[in-house]
Amino acid sequence: MTMRRLFNIPDPMLSFQQYVRYYHMDIPDLSDDELQIELWSLRPLLYWLPQEKRWIKDRVRELEKEYGRRHYAQKPHPIKTAVEPQNKILRKVDL
Repeated sequence: MTMRRLFNIPDPMLSFQQYVRYYHMDIPDLSDDELQIELWSLRPLLYWLPQEKRWIKDRVRELEKEYGRRHYAQKPHPIKTAVEPQNKILRKVDL
């Protein structure tokens, strides 16, 4: 069994689905859980696989970018949610 098959590294010449996965075009379609599972399963492989490290490294980088994009999109922006200071209208008071 080759390293490519053992660690599910796609061969872009076999099918369109593997081509899409090889070039990381499938990442936006992953659910949040699938994205985290794949990210957590690939990170340890960076230390174990010197031969196929380039694709795994690129995949982890793209997964982290997408995770950051989704995580940031869920958090409200601090400037937009800051409480606007109320304009206090000063009234002329007769003494």
